Amino acid sequence: ALPDTDSDGLTDGDEVNKYKTNPLVADTDSDGLTDGDEVNIHKTNPLVEDTDKDTLTDGDEVRIHKTNPTLADTDQDGLTDGDEASIHNTNPNDPDTDSDGLSDGVEVFVLNLDPLKIDTDADGVNDGDEDFDSDGLTNLEEIVTYNTNPALADTDLDGLSDYIEIVILNLDPLKIDSDNDGINDGDEDFDSDGLTNLEEIDTYKTNPAVAD
Repeated sequence: ALPDTDSDGLTDGDEVNKYKTNPLVADTDSDGLTDGDEVNIHKTNPLVEDTDKDTLTDGDEVRIHKTNPTLADTDQDGLTDGDEASIHNTNPNDPDTDSDGLSDGVEVFVLNLDPLKIDTDADGVNDGDEDFDSDGLTNLEEIVTYNTNPALADTDLDGLSDYIEIVILNLDPLKIDSDNDGINDGDEDFDSDGLTNLEEIDTYKTNPAVAD
């Protein structure tokens, strides 16, 4: 058998010539994983203690947090594993720690809600069922169904709220000019009554989808 002086699962020759690791030290980067395990099992860098740069050592990810040491955001919720473990105390393996339907990242970065509480303001309504921007659509509807911004009543900034575009006018809440005719949705006259959609909604409080 080829010599493996430090018994880390890599031959001395491979350590010196291929991986540039220390053949006399089983864990060259002192991250808690042997060089052999890093190379053969976890596919991490045996020369860097934090392969994915999420502020958690590869060893802590594997042994303590059970996260992927090669992926900075294991659960793909918008928060790095390190931030989840060290700052927010959320579960780095669960994209929605409090099970309110909103990802931890959306709660922290978009809505400024508590990712550990299903009902942040304790008003009896789950965070996902709240309407943060008061546009008539719940946070969950905006994120899951329509892909609109739950923190902005008018995602495409055409003067029409997301709710009006979706429910009343059947327009695209993500496009300022849904039909690409060069006229912003707010300046269109959906019901052909001589008043623009915006005039009906903002000035006269009439239904922009009904001429009479």
